[in-house]
Amino acid sequence: MSTMTTLISYQSSGGDQGRCDAKCYLAEEPDCTCICGGRNHGAGKQQAIENTRDLAQSWIDRTRANGQDVTDVQLALDAQHEPLFALGSAQE
Repeated sequence: MSTMTTLISYQSSGGDQGRCDAKCYLAEEPDCTCICGGRNHGAGKQQAIENTRDLAQSWIDRTRANGQDVTDVQLALDAQHEPLFALGSAQE
């Protein structure tokens, strides 16, 4: 995966979009305005993948509760589930 992997994104019927990507999880500045609400901010890619896997549904629920009409949600494959096998690792 490239370093600019989008971990979660959403669209609404009005075309508004939100996402959490490398601008967030690799950030060094203090402010976060993406869908993760700061949970992935500066956390690094692997921690952000784990956070997104665990918290994506609650982020979407919170976004809907805040009045957004979320019509489509996309998660990066790594954030959908843990891989059965690590790529590039030795098999026993």
